[in-house]
Amino acid sequence: MKTLAEIAIDAGLITKSNAAKAGRMADERKQPLIAILIRELGVDEVALVGALRTQTRVPLIDPADVQVDAEALGMVPRDVCARLRVLPLTIDSSGGSEKVLRIAMADPTDTTAIAEIEQLTECEIELTALPLSAIEELVEKGYRQTTTAITRSPGPRLTSRRVPPTIEQEVSVTAQIPMSSMVAPRDAARDDVELRLTALVEILMAKGVFTEEELAEALRKRGV
Repeated sequence: MKTLAEIAIDAGLITKSNAAKAGRMADERKQPLIAILIRELGVDEVALVGALRTQTRVPLIDPADVQVDAEALGMVPRDVCARLRVLPLTIDSSGGSEKVLRIAMADPTDTTAIAEIEQLTECEIELTALPLSAIEELVEKGYRQTTTAITRSPGPRLTSRRVPPTIEQEVSVTAQIPMSSMVAPRDAARDDVELRLTALVEILMAKGVFTEEELAEALRKRGV
């Protein structure tokens, strides 16, 4: 199969010097040669597509008939498609373990791009052709339509929880207070009576009228 530059030269679309110039620009900018020919050197796109179809026998599809397949798009990252000017169309796995990926290319003679897609997808490649402008538009449109917004399920609702204040236990140190200060002052007359009774009891016990045990028993019976 002839290269794109040879096909364009044979079709009278560019000169050999312009083809060489376009090749250098493509290498420097890391862009496909077909993009340089059309975008930079002004080669007629329709005429170039016709020349490619005649020389390569790769089927040319109508952009209006293209239906983007999400599974096929998922085989090739968007940036790769945009860089190589390639559009994945369908994927066929009916042949057993080997899958066939059908792609549309602006330049079906770009064997380097085809090899990259084969290595990336591990699929057999079936080629079709589309104009460069259609490839660029459909790549953008296809990936935009198949991009699924990731909706995060709301996580557990965070509720503020009041942390109870630290309970500080106050330890009060009670000073030892003399018992005398805790006893209410007695009436002076009452004190005098108690002193007299105490003295009388002591005298009676000394005279042997009753013993200390008998006094205790008598007080117990009275509930004292």
